[in-house]
Amino acid sequence: MDKFSAIVMAGYNNKWAVKKYAKIVAEHYGETFIETGYKPLREFQTIQDGRPVSKPLIQFTLEKLFKKERIGDIVIVGHQMLLEQRLRDYLSQQVMPYTIINQNSRIPAEIVDRFHIRTRKVKHNSIAGNMIKGYGASSACEKRRHALFVASDSPLTSEASIDFFLDLAETYASDCAIILPAVLVEGTVDKFGRYPLKLINDSDFRLSAETDGYGRQGFRLSSLMYADPHGFDINTANTAYNLRKCLNPNVQLKLFRITRNLGYKNVYSKHFIKKDLSVKEVENITSAFFGGRLKIIPVADAESSYDYDGTDDEYRKLAELLKASQS
Repeated sequence: MDKFSAIVMAGYNNKWAVKKYAKIVAEHYGETFIETGYKPLREFQTIQDGRPVSKPLIQFTLEKLFKKERIGDIVIVGHQMLLEQRLRDYLSQQVMPYTIINQNSRIPAEIVDRFHIRTRKVKHNSIAGNMIKGYGASSACEKRRHALFVASDSPLTSEASIDFFLDLAETYASDCAIILPAVLVEGTVDKFGRYPLKLINDSDFRLSAETDGYGRQGFRLSSLMYADPHGFDINTANTAYNLRKCLNPNVQLKLFRITRNLGYKNVYSKHFIKKDLSVKEVENITSAFFGGRLKIIPVADAESSYDYDGTDDEYRKLAELLKASQS
């Protein structure tokens, strides 16, 4: 059986982008942004063999991936020099093939041609640029198959959740270019106090009978994605990523315009007024946007959605959960 490629997304923003994001977090989420360094290397403490151990954030994720026999190669995209310096000892002990791609390196010409990348739209160090550079360096690209994309900032994502998702995702790979797990959030907010996206769950995956007054359940994205850029337009990835903070009124307006241009004129009304937007409708809308079929798989895996975006509150809560998970 062919093994999977894993692409670990460990990119970073410039100082201007960080300041802009910090302002959005403060104004719309009421949180204090504290991250001033390279987030994937932010140290977190955990308990190992009964004693406290400090590790960089990304290492929690890498440790799980390097243990997986079903994964054949790992590509890390980020700040190559800092990653190599900090992780040198750890990576030198690994047998599995791995590659570190510099976020600031250019997208290879053959990758630009193969995926019809519009270089003015896809900057080499953007999320889409990092995705396609990572994928291009993986064995999955050579085989023209899906790869597992993993965020470097969700250290509680478990080996079991990776296996569970890969098993499900493989069953949809022949028909879908992008497969996303949607983490069920029961209640108004998750453990980090973050609001989920409320949707009617008309998927094949019924995880709970609990709904709100409109029959909806709450979902958040996890740290995982299974995707083959041969089957969708990678030029759309940056726009999708920048629209993830839905509480921002500017983001809501952009979403309304985009979905209207795709032929879905009532999405704003369905979600905010009628409150009957469903999982399958979101699949159809996002499939039209990406130019390739997208599948959403609801999962009960809250831990994989607990990421560190750089706020003080997230840091404290994530540190507590990491210590508790190993004690």
